[in-house]
Amino acid sequence: MQQDIETNRNRFSPGDDGSYVVMGVMGCTLAATVVAFLFRPGLVAPLLAAFLVSTAVGWLVAQAVVARALGFVATVSTVLTVAFITYFLFVSAAPAFLEHGRGLFIIPVQDGRVQWFFGLDAVLPTSDEYWNPAADAYSLIPAIWATVIVTVIAGSVAGPLGLFGALFIAEVASDGLRSVVKPGVEVLAGIPSIVYGFIGFQVLNGFVQNSFLDDGASYLIAGIVVGIMALPTVVSVAEDAISSVPGSMRDGSTALGATRWQTMKSISIPASFSGVSAAVILGLGRAIGETMAVAAIMASGTGLANPLYDVFDASVTLTSLIATQYGSASESTLDVLFAAGVLLFVIVAGMSVVSQAVERRMKRKLRGER
Repeated sequence: MQQDIETNRNRFSPGDDGSYVVMGVMGCTLAATVVAFLFRPGLVAPLLAAFLVSTAVGWLVAQAVVARALGFVATVSTVLTVAFITYFLFVSAAPAFLEHGRGLFIIPVQDGRVQWFFGLDAVLPTSDEYWNPAADAYSLIPAIWATVIVTVIAGSVAGPLGLFGALFIAEVASDGLRSVVKPGVEVLAGIPSIVYGFIGFQVLNGFVQNSFLDDGASYLIAGIVVGIMALPTVVSVAEDAISSVPGSMRDGSTALGATRWQTMKSISIPASFSGVSAAVILGLGRAIGETMAVAAIMASGTGLANPLYDVFDASVTLTSLIATQYGSASESTLDVLFAAGVLLFVIVAGMSVVSQAVERRMKRKLRGER
């Protein structure tokens, strides 16, 4: 048996069966493909075909070695892709930041006065012309504020409903019901966002008009629709976190006389809080980055709500600003849209960092550390 293991190990070790040659060809063709993509795009197709052929041959000659190489290539490709996207985004946005500077964050003036805006008007410029490409005015403050309002409303929908939905699936539902409900929830994540936006506009628009005597499309409708879109993500991730809580912890709580709700409240949720918080933050990340649903509901307008907390007002968010302005944007406007993309990138990356920090803190807390 030991001899057979050694034989198989040697059979797939680097250097045997021409694996060094195959690995060299794969590496050279892949590197040439990347260089061609950057400098000679016309050569990408034949070089990529050569890489795929060499990979297929290598798979037949030294499968284990090629499998490890492909795993390494996949990892490096992911890192390089993120790096290229980040580099391109920041380089494309740099002219806007250099040219406009604080002008990207002009506080709008309405009716000759500055609205209450957290005191930012003391450090940022103010103007009554804050989005007018013809006059070289590009303020992102209204889009940022609209993004905040929609995200808060979406979080208010997806957070509580997602948590209770995850608790029901993980703690209350029978195995048969769980096998039906959870896949059904996950299927909702695959529905195109434009469909959510269209249905939400058609269904909620009339309700809001009749019930609140409002004109229709508003932050409220957009936030509710985006919250429903984020709900499957929150439910699925939170349910996985709650289900991973050891059964012995629940059994101990029950043995002490706790009810099922007390066990969920005092054991399941605290023990899985890091995963639940990550689920909510992932849901909020989708809410912030949602484009088509918001554009379908309130694609027009670049002003601030008046008053700022009016959820029945409407304006573009950062994502819908990019979607609606991109097609007819001039070169200077395009730079500003890339700047909006940088803001979205920074916000989502910051939320990811916060999620990881919360997860680490909760793990330390559960271990009894400070």
